[in-house]
This record gives sequence, C-alpha cells and structure tokens, in this order.
Amino acid sequence: MRAKHATIALSILMGMAACGGGGKEAADQGATTAGKATDETVAASAPATTTAAAAGAVLQTQEVNMPGVVADLTEATRKEGVLTVKVRFRNTGTESVSESFTTFSDYSSFYVTAGEQKFFILEDAEGAPLAPKDLYVSLDAGETTTWWGKFPAPPATETTFDLVVPNVTPFEDVPITDR
Repeated sequence: MRAKHATIALSILMGMAACGGGGKEAADQGATTAGKATDETVAASAPATTTAAAAGAVLQTQEVNMPGVVADLTEATRKEGVLTVKVRFRNTGTESVSESFTTFSDYSSFYVTAGEQKFFILEDAEGAPLAPKDLYVSLDAGETTTWWGKFPAPPATETTFDLVVPNVTPFEDVPITDR
C-alpha cells in the first residue's frame, strides 16, 4: 500500500505505576490553575489515532497553518476534576503534509481558558505532561491523526471553554460534556 500511515510522534516519560495519585503543579505567568494526576487519569490517557472511516462526532473545526489541514475538536469531557480534549488533524488536500509542533514536553503554549482562569496540561508525579511529549503531524491526502491532552477541569459552573493549540485557530466557546 503506497499511503503512509498517519503519525504522531509520541514519547510519554511516565510510568503508570509510579503516578501514585499526587501530581506536580504546573506553573506559569499570570492567573494559572494546575491539577493533580491520579492513577485513573493516567490509565485513561492512552494515545488515540483514527482513520477517516472511524471518525467520530466533531464539536468544532478550525484552520491549521498547514496547507489543506484542518483540526476537528472531537472530545471535551469533564470527569473527576479532569478535562480531556481530543483534536483530530485531517488532511483535506491532495498533497502529503508534515509539520512538527515541537514541544519538548513544554506545553505552555497549549492551554484552556474558562471564566477568568487559564489551565495548562496536567503533569504526572515525575512532571511528565499528560499529553504526547511531542506533536508531529505527517499525513497523506485524506488521512487523519489525533492529539489528546488532559487539563485541570474548570469549575462545574463553567459550561464552555476555549482551547489554544499552536498553529491552530483557537477553538472558542466549546461546550463541556460532564461524565
């Protein structure tokens, strides 16, 4: 088969057994909020890759600074103090594309805002992000791949949020599904 498989370069530097319930607080400038990772949170944070045939419901679609590529927000769920988001990158063009959203585990440019607060990617007990270590998108025409991230959940009084991902138009007023 001549088509390459969609790829996300993932490296998660965490041991599930070592997470033990406590989490390292994320810190950054301005008004920030951080949370703690639990064993259940880490166990539920396995990476996801999809094909166009397995596409789920789309909450919102935004443009990506890559020719022919769009980002579909497919999940925004709040459960036990954690907000899980999934973004599917989809190549709608006719050419193959590759782009690195290099993070080197620095997720300060990936965040959620709700109300007057800013929430950064959760970290495990060793300080590893509860998201893929790096985001590299390499897609042939028609292919998709999914990035995910876990954030501290906004308070229950907040029913929507905004998501900022580098090189993607911000997702705004995204409804939160409570589980």
